[in-house]
Amino acid sequence: MKTRLVKKFAALVCFALAANPAPADILSPGMISTDTIGPVNSLETVDGFSAQFWMTTDEQIFTTWARTGAIRGLKPTIQVKRNTPIYLALFMANPGVRNTTPMGGKPSFESNVTFDLYIINPAGALSLANKQRAGWRGVPPSPGLVYLAKDRGVLNFEVIDPLGQYTVVVVVHDNIRRVDMKLTRKLELVE
Repeated sequence: MKTRLVKKFAALVCFALAANPAPADILSPGMISTDTIGPVNSLETVDGFSAQFWMTTDEQIFTTWARTGAIRGLKPTIQVKRNTPIYLALFMANPGVRNTTPMGGKPSFESNVTFDLYIINPAGALSLANKQRAGWRGVPPSPGLVYLAKDRGVLNFEVIDPLGQYTVVVVVHDNIRRVDMKLTRKLELVE
């Protein structure tokens, strides 16, 4: 009788924990989902929408980023050699939500976040402009949690690219809230 009661209690506790995951921060993600790691206060925020991007040579970032310790172990790339792929990981939270209800129908909710990618070479000239990349479209992510953008960018410098410091600019557009956010990082191309 006592064993059966303990088993029931353990099952209820497991169910409650599974239904209500504990929030984590970007330095210690603890959630199992492949799209979310938890609330973050360190992202840049404009009108409630938050975003941040990282550059890394670690290709596994997209498959492991929500696992415990993955972000803590991520080493941002600040120097790179030619022909080395650099992966852009755009993190975002709390995009605007549009509610549309057709006449007599069921309401539907959607978010729409896009971003533009610009690379400025060491001479100050624009080397790349890639606009309207998909950040998040469709069913909105859970509020207060950080998600990885759907579009996973990759940069690769070639022999014709001059050595020196490049500026990588990501302009994120929350098309529901009509908010634009400019995020910038430096990257040095070396021999």
